[in-house]
Amino acid sequence: MDITIKYKMVEKIIQRNDDNLLNEIKSLLGLAEGDFWGDLPEEVKQAVNKAKSELDRGEGIPHSQVMSEMENRFLNK
Repeated sequence: MDITIKYKMVEKIIQRNDDNLLNEIKSLLGLAEGDFWGDLPEEVKQAVNKAKSELDRGEGIPHSQVMSEMENRFLNK
């Protein structure tokens, strides 16, 4: 990749104040410190834990079924 493009990218990153974007870039570059779980809002953690519990009890929809329904809904028009 051309070095000037890299410098332009760095310049754009420095100018941004978007924390979400900067966190994504950190993650892409392997600079994220630790696990993202601690950064999630408490209600998101609770929702994930609830969904995991439901799946453990067999209350979920199999991935293959969801994929089939999505393909039929969006790809077979």
